[in-house]
Parts: sequence; structure tokens; C-alpha cells
Amino acid sequence: MNEKQIEELGELLMIIPTKLCRNMEKRFVNTILKDFSKDLAKHHFMIMKMLQVKDHFYVTEVSTYLGITKSQMTASVDKLLKLGYVERHTDENDRRKIFISLTKEGELITEKICEQIKIIFTKDISVLSENELHDLKKGLIVLNKFYRLNEGNNK
Repeated sequence: MNEKQIEELGELLMIIPTKLCRNMEKRFVNTILKDFSKDLAKHHFMIMKMLQVKDHFYVTEVSTYLGITKSQMTASVDKLLKLGYVERHTDENDRRKIFISLTKEGELITEKICEQIKIIFTKDISVLSENELHDLKKGLIVLNKFYRLNEGNNK
């Protein structure tokens, strides 16, 4: 690979993820969240989505993963507790550690939001041909591999 190709790839890696994330945030998350509750923000949904994938997380794990401060995380957890979407628990082995999990109501609303995102996403990608869908999947797999290679460098 020559220097020009490397430079072009570097520019694409700087521009595309940012634009894609902004677009997805605006089109999928913010629009849909407003339909469910004026009290739900993107980071609330991200916390609930994480908890949907894994039964529970320590509050510090979520804070680190989402890149938000402990005070922001505390406020977010308090909001989700107030809405009845999460429960807070103390680790029996280390009482200083707090973990959170979804309530039944939290599971239901997270699933409903995900269903709406899937509907919009399915409509959006329907304009792509089978070959383009295949290429997109291959590209995302490579991008994920690239991310994972660099994940350890960001700690």
C-alpha cells in the first residue's frame, strides 16, 4: 500500500465514523426516544442496551465504556431508577462496588426501542443491492477488526 492510499484511508477513518454516528444518533436514537419518553436521552438508552446484552454491569464499567464521568453516570442511573428501568445492587463481596441491572419494564422499553431502530434501519438499507450489502458487511467486519486491534492502545 502506498503513502497516498494510507493517507486516504486515514481521512476516511476520521470522517466516516463521525458522520455515521451523528446520522444514526439523530435518525435512530433521538427521534425514536422522543416517541417513548421525553425523559430518555441517548446515554440512557446506551446503558439499557448494554444491560440487555449482559445481565448486569458495575456502574464504573458502564462509565468507562461510554466515556462519561462518574457524576454523569450517577445522574443517569438515578434517572433510570426514577423511571423504573434499572435496579441498583451492592456487590456482596465488596460493598463499595455497585452494579445495575434492567427491570422488567426496562427490558420491555429497551426491546421496543430496538424494534423501532430495526424498522428504520431495515428501510434505510433496503436501497442497497445484495452485492452492496455483502460489501458493507465485509467492510464492517474489517472495521471491527481494526477497532479491536487498536482497542488496547486506548487504555
